[in-house]
Amino acid sequence: MNWRLLFKRIGIRNLLVAGVLAVGGTWLFLGVLEDVVSGDPLVAVDVRIHAALQSIRFPLLDSLMVAASELGDAAVTIPVILVVLAWFVGQRRLRSAAYWILTVLFAQVFVVTLKFAMRRARPSSMYEGIQGFSFPSNHATLSVVTYGFLAFFVARAWGSAARLRIATVTALFILLISFSRLYLGVHWFSDVLAGISFGVAWIAMAAVLHRVGDENGRCSSSLGVASFVTFVISATVHIIMQHGVNMALYVPR
Repeated sequence: MNWRLLFKRIGIRNLLVAGVLAVGGTWLFLGVLEDVVSGDPLVAVDVRIHAALQSIRFPLLDSLMVAASELGDAAVTIPVILVVLAWFVGQRRLRSAAYWILTVLFAQVFVVTLKFAMRRARPSSMYEGIQGFSFPSNHATLSVVTYGFLAFFVARAWGSAARLRIATVTALFILLISFSRLYLGVHWFSDVLAGISFGVAWIAMAAVLHRVGDENGRCSSSLGVASFVTFVISATVHIIMQHGVNMALYVPR
């Protein structure tokens, strides 16, 4: 590896941050996985957190959390993924297009494979088939990978202050979706923690690898506009069409 090119393209500070996220995320994911497999105390913590959250539920917050969960559904993320892919292809940035779609696809395949291998039951039995398996959380993982990696590309069009705001808003948004899965009782805490930690480690590594070979250090702000408009439209349509159904699913009367 050409370390001079690495430092020049990424910068020492950014490289250190990415290294901490990649190593820390991997370490945390493997630690959670080990605890779940061996039935360590984290499993008991899962049960206590689940019971505590179910005890504080009330109708208005139920509706808000269902809507938050819907923001991580495939009906919202897939249109965003496709629009970002189309933008890269339209800009003839085929390398970025390949990194984008392969990063998302690998995360999805990883989650499905691990769900099937672990076969961990969810706290509730509202799902069937492989979706009935809980570990790791698909919503948490794909939210981190989709929205987090998108934020990486969008932030490159802005200065350092704006980048920090983009990163903060994106992180809070991902945490909201992840928390909604806990509140609605469809995932254990360790499922969500594993999904977030893997997602963070994966996009940190993907971002570093992308930057090493990327001569174009910036992205147009039009990528952010296109992806945000797509998100707003797809989220609005999905919530309008599906919210009542999901309320009956997640909040049985």
